[in-house]
Amino acid sequence: MSKNEKSSEKGDWEMLKHDPVPGYKTAFHIILTVAVIYFVYIFATAH
Repeated sequence: MSKNEKSSEKGDWEMLKHDPVPGYKTAFHIILTVAVIYFVYIFATAH
């Protein structure tokens, strides 16, 4: 068993953190909303 397997069995986790990118959440919601509206339009107009 390797060292990584042993540490994961014990529950020892090394959390990798980073600073949040400003505006990412807003851009994600805008793009997701546009994609959902586009798919609704495609399915609504499909013959």
